[in-house]
Amino acid sequence: MSTIKMTNHGGSRKGAGRKPKSGGKTVVKRIPASLVGEVDNLIVQARTETKVPMDAMFPSKNPIELLIPLALEKIPAGFPSPAEPYIAEYIDFNKYLISNPAATFFARSGGQSMLDAGIDKDDILVIDRSVTPKHRDIVMADLGNEFTIKRLHKFPDGRIELHSENSSGDYPNFSPKEGDTWAIVGVLRFIIKDYR
Repeated sequence: MSTIKMTNHGGSRKGAGRKPKSGGKTVVKRIPASLVGEVDNLIVQARTETKVPMDAMFPSKNPIELLIPLALEKIPAGFPSPAEPYIAEYIDFNKYLISNPAATFFARSGGQSMLDAGIDKDDILVIDRSVTPKHRDIVMADLGNEFTIKRLHKFPDGRIELHSENSSGDYPNFSPKEGDTWAIVGVLRFIIKDYR
């Protein structure tokens, strides 16, 4: 008569397998080999600099100069005036919108909390991380688990608040407290809208 020896092999075992790194749960993603270096650089940048949204867009490292004619006459928003066919100069939006390419990125507005400031959902926001934020600037802030666009208020007693600007809804302000994890990512420089 033979005996069958029972072993506890195979299947999952408590505590087995790779341990999660300090960053939390990991995932595997496949990317083209040509992008590995760029992704590695983005990871290093994300660990050493202020975070930016994952879907942020960055200016080209080799922008193509594109000169757009700028009319000599200002166009009145009130009463119409005869159009003058004169061109004052040409502008290149790479230079006009971006004063510091290494510190500039673009992000789409994700909501309507700043509607009264002229920022609609899906507007492209030009954010400059090299600009020192001043009282009443519109800033992008990292609140630890989310990004937000708000009006910066600096008070004489040192308090800072981030205010929403939409009178048609209940959009909260943010008042950082002692121990809160948050940072100002950059200052809004321009808004690019689609009016159609």
